[in-house]
Amino acid sequence: MKSNYKPLVLEIISYLFVFLFIYASISKLLEFQNFQAQLGQSPLISAYTGFVSYAVLIIELGIAFLLVIPKTRYIALVASFTLMVMFTVYIIVILNYASFIPCSCGGILDNLHWKEHLIFNLIFTFLAALAILIIANNKLKISLKLLTITVISSTFIVMLYFFSEESMHQENPFIRRFIQGTSNKIAEVELDNNSKYFAGSEGSTIYLGDTQAPLHIIAYDSTLKIKKHYKIELEREDFPFRSVQVKIAPPYFYLMDGTVPVIYKGNMADWKAKLWMYNNNYYFSKAEIIAPNKIVFRAQEIKTLNNILGTFLLKDSLEVKYAPNLLEKQIDGFFDTDGVLNVDRQNQKVIYTYYYRNQYSIADKNLKLIHRKNTIDTTTKAKLKIAHIKETGQRKIASLPATVNQITSVDNNLLFVNSKIMGRYEPKEMWKQASIVDIYNIEKGTYLSSIYIYDVDNAKINAMHVSNDILYAIIGNQLHKYKLNNINKVSKK
Repeated sequence: MKSNYKPLVLEIISYLFVFLFIYASISKLLEFQNFQAQLGQSPLISAYTGFVSYAVLIIELGIAFLLVIPKTRYIALVASFTLMVMFTVYIIVILNYASFIPCSCGGILDNLHWKEHLIFNLIFTFLAALAILIIANNKLKISLKLLTITVISSTFIVMLYFFSEESMHQENPFIRRFIQGTSNKIAEVELDNNSKYFAGSEGSTIYLGDTQAPLHIIAYDSTLKIKKHYKIELEREDFPFRSVQVKIAPPYFYLMDGTVPVIYKGNMADWKAKLWMYNNNYYFSKAEIIAPNKIVFRAQEIKTLNNILGTFLLKDSLEVKYAPNLLEKQIDGFFDTDGVLNVDRQNQKVIYTYYYRNQYSIADKNLKLIHRKNTIDTTTKAKLKIAHIKETGQRKIASLPATVNQITSVDNNLLFVNSKIMGRYEPKEMWKQASIVDIYNIEKGTYLSSIYIYDVDNAKINAMHVSNDILYAIIGNQLHKYKLNNINKVSKK
């Protein structure tokens, strides 16, 4: 290339970068909330979204300004080369090592696929290097300098990836990840009322109970089109039932009412229930089946009226054991420890998720604590105001509490939590049309990702059940079935 062409080439390359950075910056500024949301989904920089979103804008605009000044053009071109190397390595890591590929972001690059994006960056990286070599007197020295910049910039991006992933999974700064294709709705069916609840599942069959018809069970097949109706026959019916729940743990089913208290057990082959526990004072408010002869329950301590977890074990006689230290009191021991009780029968674990704080506890089948972990929001203490009525000695909630975790389901070391708290960089519009379900690996105590469950006629999800890679949701008067994809892949991270 003749030397008289060099100034023209240098000028063209410089103004190409000026146009690129200004256009990209303005595009980001015009849709800054969307830009931050996209960065929040990146597996490399999710944990640093706030800083990076502002830093990229400032750096791009700063480089563009320095490029139009002849005296600072060399420094600006080196900065451009460094930035383009970082962007290029970022894409290489995304495409080859990340657990998922997020949406791209940034002006004209929004319209490019990731591989096209990579080629675009490689071209501009080459142009920046060419412009620097045009200016340089010592080509060998500058070439070594560019190689050093490439190595350092690449190492920085790789380290950023590992640190960000660790932070997102272990110490999440309340940034949710919505991985494309994680869940797909594959079936839905209209229910005849809104009093249905999930009683359990077996393979591809889902069983629904009905609070208005406590002895009736509806079973749907994998397509949600074929359903069967079963009616439970009780050995004895002369109890003052008030809160009947049916729990299915194939091949058995259990009919329970903790206000009596009474528990029946039967075989799904004939749906005939025999008394399993009755005529005692072991009242309970929640119960789950962890083994054919063992039930985990929540009750109130007689003296303090605080919530407590325990187990019913039926061998030759009924054995009752309590775990007085498993639920942690913050305010009153009753309202502040309210939550959802789940069991992971595959792994013989008990999971208790609090309604009003960002905590869940995992215990073994004997209620021995394994560990306590946190959901990704920042509500560490329940925000409750408790009123004590002297005349009756009762405790009541004085104001509407801020619910953190509402509906949960557990399946094979995965905890699914319907969260009620909006995370950072999330569009408010989505909260108006969908519910958020966060997914955690309870074995590792890590956050994995989140999914949307869309409303139906302004009704939000009111019950959820997960079995293998299927999530069932009752929304208003409808039952929806979602296929979960890539959860196992993400959970290995």
